[in-house]
Amino acid sequence: MTSRIELNPLVGMREEQIETLYGSATLSPAGPITAGSWGTWKLLYTAGSYGIDENGTLLVAWRFATDWGTPQTSDSSAPNYVSATTDSRSCRVDCRFDPKGYIRPWRACLAIDIFDGVMLPGDTITITYGDRSGGSVGTRAQTFVEKAFRFRTLIDAQGSGQYVTLSSSPTTEIVAGEAERLVAIVPSEAEIERQFALVVKAEDGWGNPATSYSGTIVLEEGSGSIANVPDCYTFQPGDRGVRRFGNCTVNRPGIFTIRAQALDGTLAGESNPLRVLEAPGPHRPFWADLHGQSGETVGTNSVRDYFAFARDYSALDVSGHQGNDFQITAQVWEEIKAAANDANEPGHFVAFLGYEWSGNTAGGGDRNVYFLGSQGDLLRSSHAQIRDLSDLATDRYPISDLHEELAGRTDLFIIPHVGGRPSDLAYHSATLEPLVEVYSSWGEFEWMLRESIARGYHVGVVAGSDGHKGRPGSSYPGASTFGVYGGLTCILASDLTRSAIGEALTARRCYATSGQRIIVQASCEDRPIGSQFSLDRPPAFDLEIVGTEELEQIELWRGNELLHSWPAIQERSPDQLRLSWKGARVRGRARKARWDGTLTVEGGRILAVEDYAFDSPAEGVQDWCPNRASWRSITTGDTDGILVTLEAQADTFLAVDTPLVSTEINWSDLGDSSKRIAAGGVNLELTIERRPIGLKERHFRVSFRPASSPSGEHAYWIRVLQGDGAKAWTSPWYVTH
Repeated sequence: MTSRIELNPLVGMREEQIETLYGSATLSPAGPITAGSWGTWKLLYTAGSYGIDENGTLLVAWRFATDWGTPQTSDSSAPNYVSATTDSRSCRVDCRFDPKGYIRPWRACLAIDIFDGVMLPGDTITITYGDRSGGSVGTRAQTFVEKAFRFRTLIDAQGSGQYVTLSSSPTTEIVAGEAERLVAIVPSEAEIERQFALVVKAEDGWGNPATSYSGTIVLEEGSGSIANVPDCYTFQPGDRGVRRFGNCTVNRPGIFTIRAQALDGTLAGESNPLRVLEAPGPHRPFWADLHGQSGETVGTNSVRDYFAFARDYSALDVSGHQGNDFQITAQVWEEIKAAANDANEPGHFVAFLGYEWSGNTAGGGDRNVYFLGSQGDLLRSSHAQIRDLSDLATDRYPISDLHEELAGRTDLFIIPHVGGRPSDLAYHSATLEPLVEVYSSWGEFEWMLRESIARGYHVGVVAGSDGHKGRPGSSYPGASTFGVYGGLTCILASDLTRSAIGEALTARRCYATSGQRIIVQASCEDRPIGSQFSLDRPPAFDLEIVGTEELEQIELWRGNELLHSWPAIQERSPDQLRLSWKGARVRGRARKARWDGTLTVEGGRILAVEDYAFDSPAEGVQDWCPNRASWRSITTGDTDGILVTLEAQADTFLAVDTPLVSTEINWSDLGDSSKRIAAGGVNLELTIERRPIGLKERHFRVSFRPASSPSGEHAYWIRVLQGDGAKAWTSPWYVTH
């Protein structure tokens, strides 16, 4: 890794003067580029009048969020091979990839070093991304849409370590691919004859809205109870891949879903469940992605694009924008405030103003600050990337200093979370921090809840995306950096306003999911999720769960003890194996655990292999035959796996090989139990089991009272596991016996 200094001695110089001195760069083909496509692109640099001195360097930098295929220079037959050549007769060039080669957010760099001479004016360097001359398939482009993807080209002409950005740095557009699925979204709750909206969108294989989709879709609801939904609709150019049908109604209570299918049968999708009531209760469910960033800091596209996507494409009710504070200048903060306030529309959409306090973990770690009003003070963790130091005295570090500064405030709240840097829960404010984030695009962090309970804190749970790809509420992980699909929070509030949503969150009246709109109606002694109270008998629970797929298991936890589960005894498949793995290496940035592996079968035959809970097209089953299956996978706290249909005998032998765990077992030894092998890290674990049959339904209701309860205060919470691996977690009830 090379240290870089961002100084520009050319302030005030015209762009053409910079090009004359330092050179120019062009890209071919110029674009637009289809997201996730494989190809070859050439960047041509022509030296300016300075040339480049010996030991000087040409850098081509990408923004942190990109998941463009990581350049490699060692194997010309492998994917993402990159080469650099020069027509200069007075020097040689060497090409290397440096993932931390420049200043955030322009971290990932291809560095071209000049040696054995100098580059003269007019000499050229050709960088070939996805060089196919040695048999490589090319390089995979970024998988998410971006209006202006930039190959930021920088020159150290004097070999001083000081870089100048070329004004001609090539910029191209990343556009969506062809539609591969339909997504239908409805509210989780509605009243009889009260209008609600159905949103249908077409997505490409990487989760981008397929803006060029022009197909005809058929909309169906089996019971015929939903009115004002057209039988069919043909997408128009102005729809840009999404259509809102705003006057739907239902004429009776019940649970409903709507199916969207392309007329030609190529695409299909089913909506999340809609629960229709005769009369509303005191609280309604609203869906939120409270956490993400845009291009003003380390994300993609603008903050205004960000809120528009949350509202129009993801059909969210609530969104928060949380840029890293050490990148937010005074000017950017004003734009974030304006965008949030312009997007906020009480009764229709809530946009929270806020920022991410991004202090080092040693000083408390990442915290998200949310304001309930239209204004807010930016009290940063540092000015690490801000040149204007006129407000340096407003910084608050460590997080305890921020807690002290904000003590007594009721117009804001703070949520610890795990992003690049994890929160240190030893720092805590009982009045300011009512929640912790247990799931995001970075991974699954149930340990945040468990550790908080162990420390005696009273916290609820939320999930969000912390998305950097400009897709809040629909945050697919892509091909690198982020491990899972972004989470969602269901907020049980009296109204869709900042104050009502804020009241619900500070009261812990919310639950988190791994991104699916699972319905969780739950009460303890007729009190909502998040309540705190005393009781002289074991508490009674009433649960109603409606999944987006069949439910596998519902669990009731008391603190960190599993109190009861439904079903109490799992029925197992007689001929299907579930092989799954989970966890993270560490809590911090290097949390990715790679599980690429194989299953070998002797004395039996593999009949079929299916993906289980994979998050990205870059993962999943790679190949299989009657005696062997292989896969690619990373986990960041979450679970991945495969489902294997077997023709097996009692002595059928199974061998599993992964970088973290290798083991062997006979099919007959599994029975109705699971073989679990711990692999260290943060809950790293391999599980071999006959596939659980689960509850065999999507809709589950139960009332339950434990036989006894120990004295003292206890945190009771619900965890939901679907058959497809999706999860939900409720905020705890805090009950003192």
